[in-house]
Amino acid sequence: MPRRTDSRSRMIHAASELFGQRGYHATAFSDVIEGSGAPRGSIYFHFPGGKHELAQEATALAGDEIEVTVAEAASQATDPASLIRVLAEGMVQRLEASDYKHGCSIATMVLELAPYDEDLTVEFDKVFARWRAALVGCYESWGIPTENGVVLADLVMSAFEGALIVSRAARSPEPFWRTVDALVDAVDGNAAFRPAAARRAKARR
Repeated sequence: MPRRTDSRSRMIHAASELFGQRGYHATAFSDVIEGSGAPRGSIYFHFPGGKHELAQEATALAGDEIEVTVAEAASQATDPASLIRVLAEGMVQRLEASDYKHGCSIATMVLELAPYDEDLTVEFDKVFARWRAALVGCYESWGIPTENGVVLADLVMSAFEGALIVSRAARSPEPFWRTVDALVDAVDGNAAFRPAAARRAKARR
């Protein structure tokens, strides 16, 4: 028999998907119940703070997922440019699999609620901070100074977020890939974003 915590986890995952597709205001508890298969009446048992608490949990889940995503991508990458491309592949696969309904897990809520809902705005910022830290950790492992890594992380996050929105509107991955190509060119052409080994090799020439 499934444990009660299983229902809670299923509801958080379902809410994350729905909030990512429809946003906060267009997602009802009934949608979460249907999407999770959880028993009716269980929402307030697991989330006494109601929809707001559920949104906080779904936002925290987005932070967990992006950390895992970056770690998995980094295992297949050797420098910032290859990391960008590996991350981009996964994002496009998710976008196409959702029929262009789902890009970033929290972007729709951020556009709806920040900065008006102060509590959730803090949670949104935490997700981006976790994403930034995960990227910077990768860059540091390649010998890129922390201050440069922070700039590059913000550039990557901003480019991805904007390109996902444009691709959702176009119902095509082309705007996303054009952005990725331009981003990779910019990163490759900036010495501040080159791994230490690449900088040393260039200096010896």
